Amino acid sequence: KSLKISNINCNIISADINECNAALYRTKKSILVPKVEKKGTLNWYLKNLKKLKINILMIGSEFDINFFSKHQNIIKKKTNCEVCVADEDVVKMANDKYLTQVFLKKNNLPFLKTYAPNNLKEALNFSKKLNLPFILKSRIGTSSRNVYLIKKLKDLVSLFHFVNKPIIQEHIGSLKNDLNTEYTCSFFTTKNKKIIGPFISKRKILNGTSWITEVTEDKKISKLILRIAKLINNKGSFNIQLRKSSRGPIPFEFNPRFSGTTSIRSKFGFNEPEMFVKNFYQNNQI
Repeated sequence: KSLKISNINCNIISADINECNAALYRTKKSILVPKVEKKGTLNWYLKNLKKLKINILMIGSEFDINFFSKHQNIIKKKTNCEVCVADEDVVKMANDKYLTQVFLKKNNLPFLKTYAPNNLKEALNFSKKLNLPFILKSRIGTSSRNVYLIKKLKDLVSLFHFVNKPIIQEHIGSLKNDLNTEYTCSFFTTKNKKIIGPFISKRKILNGTSWITEVTEDKKISKLILRIAKLINNKGSFNIQLRKSSRGPIPFEFNPRFSGTTSIRSKFGFNEPEMFVKNFYQNNQI
């Protein structure tokens, strides 16, 4: 969607693991791809990226980031295709919600009290350091899957074993799903490490994704995002989800990739796929 409204003349091939994905039918050409965890997937990409003469591979799925971050150099070497993905160390920190909070704390940035219990007994002990309600969720996850608001300790007992690699975390902001608490923000890092942005929008959530968004400006959030951006060796788009609290804005999740609101941002002039093509492929200053 973003590339279609840009002024770049390019051929777009949409790709997905599932033939029912609507995006496959938004472009003149589309292709089904193997799951990244499937044996032989790297060789499949090396063969087909070269065969289809793909110049840039853009990633929107959180499930694919680790794979392409790990193999981006060999893909570039073998196919001359530029992969839009951050380096492995950045992906490791951003994909792990516990390591994200460790990063924030280490750099004297606003952070959430977060604990990574190995078992229920540890979780109950750690919970004494948090006020009710608090959050139980997985260190690795997306779209609010296996995220629970723990209002009573008996809820922690009954739900703990359903969460893989669990963390418990303080809850901040409103319990209501309104437009005054949660924000999704983005910045873009160019080849020469120039920071563009941030782009800030409020959001309401439905099934873990942005359902209603409102573009806004906020000096405190903007200042915080830029502080974070300067500390991360990023490449291209980077998303930060945060909530406002009595202590100010506090991030709770990083995503080093194009997000679900990428096309919305493009409508307001912050076209990240276009920026990537112009800067990383056409070598234009932006």
